[in-house]
Order: sequence, then C-alpha cells, then structure tokens
Amino acid sequence: MKLLLLVLITMVSLGASEISEFAQTMGYETSYKVAIQKAKQSNKEVMFVMVTNYCPWCRKFEKRTLVKEKVNLIVHKKYIPLILNREKGNYPKQFYTKRIPVVMFINPNNEEKIKESLGYKKVKDFVIELNK
Repeated sequence: MKLLLLVLITMVSLGASEISEFAQTMGYETSYKVAIQKAKQSNKEVMFVMVTNYCPWCRKFEKRTLVKEKVNLIVHKKYIPLILNREKGNYPKQFYTKRIPVVMFINPNNEEKIKESLGYKKVKDFVIELNK
C-alpha cells in the first residue's frame, strides 16, 4: 500500500513539473492574471490550455501538437498562450470543466470564453482551429 502511494505521489509531481517545463520551453504563461494583462496590452485573445497531471491525452497533445513549430508560430502570433493545471484551481471558476484537455479562447476585455476546442487534436486539425 505504501509503495502504491509513493508511485502515485511521484506520478503527480512529475506531471506538475512537466507542465512547468512545457510552459517555460514553449513560452506559455502560467498565471491567468498575467496572461489577461498581456492580452489586453497586445490586443490578442488568450489561448487557455487546461490540463491535469494524470491525463495521458494532455501529455500527447503537448508533445505531439503544441510543440510543433507550425502550431507554435500561429499560437504566439495570434494569442497569448496560457497553460494551467485544473487541479490547482488558479483560474476563474467559470472556466472549470471536467473534460480535458481543453483549449479555451478568451476575450481579455470581458474575460468571456469565445470558443473552445475539446480533446487531443492532431497538428493539421489544431491549425485549422487556430485559424478560425
């Protein structure tokens, strides 16, 4: 039982550090308030990616789609990217969702969701979503 608990704790901590590393490497914000401020200053929407530590589809989306240069160029050109861990709850409650991964596009002026993209997307499909 203790071994199982240790394995679970290790998996959760690795997931949390992976999210931070991803954000730092890819230039994503990790603070909702900072992302909103930057979006207002640059007249862009916020692209809010919500993930969890234990979600294999979240890691797949990060590693197979979001890291691709084609995607990252569009993301940074059109949006202020933000990635947050749903379990930490450091975002407004109106954006809570049980479904992950989810990408929400937010108007920084009224902080309302414009649209959302649910689940893992391949590069080609996500590029289409980004350009809508």
